[in-house]
Amino acid sequence: MPEQFLLPILRAACKGYLMPTFNRRRFLQFAGTTLAAYGLSERQLVSHGLRYGQALAQPTTRKLALLVGVNQYPSGNSRFTNLRGCTTDVELQRELLIHRFGFQASDILVLSDNAAQKPTRSNILTAFEEHLIHQAQPGDVVVFHFSGHGSQVLEPDSPDGDGLNSTFVPGDIQENGTDVDDIMGRTLFLLTSALSTDQVSVVLDSCYAGGGTRGNVRVRSGFDGNSYQA
Repeated sequence: MPEQFLLPILRAACKGYLMPTFNRRRFLQFAGTTLAAYGLSERQLVSHGLRYGQALAQPTTRKLALLVGVNQYPSGNSRFTNLRGCTTDVELQRELLIHRFGFQASDILVLSDNAAQKPTRSNILTAFEEHLIHQAQPGDVVVFHFSGHGSQVLEPDSPDGDGLNSTFVPGDIQENGTDVDDIMGRTLFLLTSALSTDQVSVVLDSCYAGGGTRGNVRVRSGFDGNSYQA
């Protein structure tokens, strides 16, 4: 089984939990139980992984990526603890895209606590527009990866009919008690819709409800989605 494809799916299945280091046996045991819970056979998983790999590896005019990793959130905010591993996620993703899928280093933009450009709300939205939307041509491959906290906010016309909509949370999140400036899921939908190519992969390694610290694991989610207005 291609573990390089399995790990992102397992992380998504864990709703953004930062998983501890696994040896091979524990990794495969964990994989088996997770796949069973999600109704995925090994053959189905391999098929999904291969399609993802083939999409990224295909020869195109250009391959562009925007990778965002947020470990550090403003001190004193009531919603989020700092995370561990998000900047590592995007560093490893960058290496994977370059050395396995043929991306040029100059075509990958990283926004993280460790990078020259920080993962602020303004920087994320500007980078998506300038690095991806303005440059991508029909047939190009585009990857957007966000690793950090996710949350929910009040949304009367929410897609699921529960009055809430999911968001992802930039590194300079602001709140005034009731209003927050998370980046809405629908904002991401509009941004991706503006791309001139349909070869687009989006990886959101975050959660969307509940949250806290459990042992040495950090949950990538915000608190009390029904208390905040976008």
